[in-house]
Amino acid sequence: MPKLLQYYPAVLKYSAKSIGYYIEYYAIDGTTNELRRQIVKINRLKKRYRTVPEFKAQALMLVQELNTKLAGGWSPFLESSNSRFYTPLLLLLDEYLEDKEKELRKASLLNYKSFCKVFGNWIKENAPTVRSGNFSRVYAVQYLDDFYKKKIVARTYNNQLKQCRAFFSWLVEKCYAKENPFANFKTKRTDQKRRILIPENTRKEIREWCLANNPNYLIVLQLVFNSLIRPKEISELRIKDLNLQEKYILVRPEVAKTHNARYASLSDELVALFSAPEFAKAKLNDYILGNGYVPSSVPISKARFRKDWDKMRKALNLPDEMQLYSLRDTGINTLLKNGVDTLTVMQHADHHDLSITTRYANHADPNLIKHINENAPTF
Repeated sequence: MPKLLQYYPAVLKYSAKSIGYYIEYYAIDGTTNELRRQIVKINRLKKRYRTVPEFKAQALMLVQELNTKLAGGWSPFLESSNSRFYTPLLLLLDEYLEDKEKELRKASLLNYKSFCKVFGNWIKENAPTVRSGNFSRVYAVQYLDDFYKKKIVARTYNNQLKQCRAFFSWLVEKCYAKENPFANFKTKRTDQKRRILIPENTRKEIREWCLANNPNYLIVLQLVFNSLIRPKEISELRIKDLNLQEKYILVRPEVAKTHNARYASLSDELVALFSAPEFAKAKLNDYILGNGYVPSSVPISKARFRKDWDKMRKALNLPDEMQLYSLRDTGINTLLKNGVDTLTVMQHADHHDLSITTRYANHADPNLIKHINENAPTF
């Protein structure tokens, strides 16, 4: 009895009346033991190439790959013939960025661009022809191993893993891949953030130095400490966001890190500072802080905040662990220890959930031992 033919080789075809370009082959269906015709529609793939010859060259490579798999006993009935699975992975990085540009701020988009550049360069060097549906866990392991060899810290590795997961989740969502090869990787253990709280006596030193050397810089420090507004957000606030009568400032969704609008409270001192003539005369659309820490149509750079902080920190001989963002940590920690309920602090700090807020209750406090000793009960 002659051996049953297992497949007819794949061929590239074109139908002007219906689906355009497609790949056709026949394979044995194990449930019926009969050859069944299979179609892989690739006409959409044609739009990704500038010329028809370029597209045909890629299509013929797909034909060759299919025939290799068929000859090795591969069964098409266990997998989808969705042509998107055969899209070169490198092409999809640009599409991914275009999609993200529609939903992210420019500052947030920089991280995605950096990832696509690093990941794209690795693909070019190690798997230039890999298709989106063929990027397996083996590739994922190799990529992360190579990335970690760069002597990076655990936090950087974890951020890269997060970006990989996000990219392949997008591929799965868009039907370019069936599963996320980075889904089950464990993050590496990280050290605590390299920041400590700033005690009250040190904050008084900082205030005195600013009053003598850079008085308007106090606006930034108080917005971070009292209003819990992030430095990047401060640089994008405008005069129209101020409401001095109600003692708040609006952090618009396009400004907020979490894209959630919120009303940040203003202390009496901040209200007084914002009542100064230079703010009263400013246009509504001016940024509250330009160069010189006065209103301007051009926003101040958040890098200036850090430079002036470092200048002050060195002048006062403060430790490196006392950073500008430490003021926000201190503000959150102080509210929690003063008995303000966690939900209120979470909303004021613009956190996603309570677990992030409660983490600040365990922040390294340089005055912790002194505070405990002064308030310890008698045995």
